[in-house]
Amino acid sequence: MTTPAEAGEGLDVSVITAALQSAFDAGTPATSVEAGLVPVDATVTTEEADAAVAKLNGILDSAGFYIGDERTVPVDRATAASWLTVTPDGTGEFAISADEAAIQNAVAGLAGSVDRAAVDADVIVDSGGEVIKTLTEGQTGRSLGDTNGIAAAFAAQLAEGNGRYALAVSETPFETAKTERRIDVNLSAQTVTLYENGQVYRNWSMSSGKSGWETHTGEYRIGWKTPMQDMGCAPGYDWCTKDVPWVAYFNGDEGFHGTYWHNNFGTPMSHGCVNLTVNNAKELYDWAYKGTQVSVHY
Repeated sequence: MTTPAEAGEGLDVSVITAALQSAFDAGTPATSVEAGLVPVDATVTTEEADAAVAKLNGILDSAGFYIGDERTVPVDRATAASWLTVTPDGTGEFAISADEAAIQNAVAGLAGSVDRAAVDADVIVDSGGEVIKTLTEGQTGRSLGDTNGIAAAFAAQLAEGNGRYALAVSETPFETAKTERRIDVNLSAQTVTLYENGQVYRNWSMSSGKSGWETHTGEYRIGWKTPMQDMGCAPGYDWCTKDVPWVAYFNGDEGFHGTYWHNNFGTPMSHGCVNLTVNNAKELYDWAYKGTQVSVHY
């Protein structure tokens, strides 16, 4: 915050100087001067003060210890302000100095805020290796190392108006664990097989679409999922099944779902969907993320 500069008043120095010079030239030991008051500009202009405040606010708003563009250890405005001393030089400029000893107190705790172990990523992928679900985000490990000289370097940097101190760290890369998942629907065998990393994870009997409502063959992916919905139950449908659980669509209105109204698995029974027991449908619902490949064939 600045207070606008205001001109003051003072004796007209030029008149006094001229009178003294005239007396000196004439050898007169004394003289009198009638000097009126004239405006006197402020030592620091409003513009100069505003520029100084903007510079200080820039330091306070950005102060901290950075790794790349990340403000890893922020320094709050009050703390940063306590480090700084601002001194006007009488010509409109303001000198900034920083307390190295105070900065060192912050440097002493840097390792605890910066150092971290690597966290390996855990992802679900399709057969082409494309990620369809990230279970755990990977995180690079890092170590700060020697902190000698940081306080002095930051103090010098602050004096130049730069509050962003770049830390040098050693990084440890993370590993990525990939699990491939896909679903095979065999209409001839009336089975659903879940594959994980090329190995059979689950294999269940199912009921696909009955005559006139055959489940379409093709290569699909799990799309919209809902834990429960009514099926049919609308004009144009000749059936209505309430509260169908664990629905995972893969081809338009064809999907996997739990079936509580029959137990005749292994025989086509549905209106195009893949009927599973309620328990099996729940497991598939939880296991198969959006984007999981579904191959339907005879």
